[in-house]
Amino acid sequence: MATHKLPVYPADHPVALALRAMFSALETERGLLEALVDTAERVGVPFGSKRFDEAAAMAGIPYSRSLDLYLDRQTQREADALPFHLAHMALLH
Repeated sequence: MATHKLPVYPADHPVALALRAMFSALETERGLLEALVDTAERVGVPFGSKRFDEAAAMAGIPYSRSLDLYLDRQTQREADALPFHLAHMALLH
């Protein structure tokens, strides 16, 4: 992920997506992932794309490829500490 600072971020840039989604989630009291999906759709960034994944990680809900889920960082760390088959079972209960 590139971390170059820009004077202005385009609407579809991961930084802009993450910030706009976090603000929206706080303002509307809805979930951060839901706010990110809506924000990304409005500017043409597909759910699950690399750009969406970068924005999700910046917002604190990185994508877990092994679990095929967007998780908060703490849950991801806990799941990553478990064997694959146990991680899935632990998240289902």
